[in-house]
Amino acid sequence: MSLLSDITALIEKTLSDKGEAAIALSGGSSPIALYKALSGKDLAWSNVTVTLIDDRYVAADHKDSNQKLINETFLQDKAAKARFINIEDWPHDRIPDIGILGMGGDGHFASLFPQMMGEAKAFDPSAQPAILKTEPMGSPKHPRITMNLAMILAIPNRILMVIGDEKIKVLNAALNGALNGEELPISRLLAHNGTSITNERI
Repeated sequence: MSLLSDITALIEKTLSDKGEAAIALSGGSSPIALYKALSGKDLAWSNVTVTLIDDRYVAADHKDSNQKLINETFLQDKAAKARFINIEDWPHDRIPDIGILGMGGDGHFASLFPQMMGEAKAFDPSAQPAILKTEPMGSPKHPRITMNLAMILAIPNRILMVIGDEKIKVLNAALNGALNGEELPISRLLAHNGTSITNERI
């Protein structure tokens, strides 16, 4: 089984069980091939709603916008029939069925960065699931909007894409507790069961 077939099967099962499916996607280069391949799958896309795990707080057509990336790579071909809801408009009490996550070289995921790890509303797993706005951070440096850890953990099907040797080293350090003595954001996610990790692009 490939990543593409696994996610296709997840969408099909969710549609079969519930009659609809909600998917939360991430930006970055790692999932682009997956998104393009998934967009051509023959699924009941008109019953699928798509949102983002996080985004830079910029205009939808800005070059650094995750929404722009999703529009250009995923909401094409057959998947153009899916409904897109911007993360800012996504109801905090609606938990997506499937979440596709990535990880940065500093161990961040979504827009949950090392400098935010002391913020309970961002990283406390028992916090109210919420969508938060952040100060400018990350690269490129923009204000961000992101699901918090509690909301991400509530997603029943979570796939973490970790692509490339350097990121795999960071992941292994996180799984062993720390990198150079520092706890990493991704460790807070992986402390809980239920996240599938893959190094496949498609």
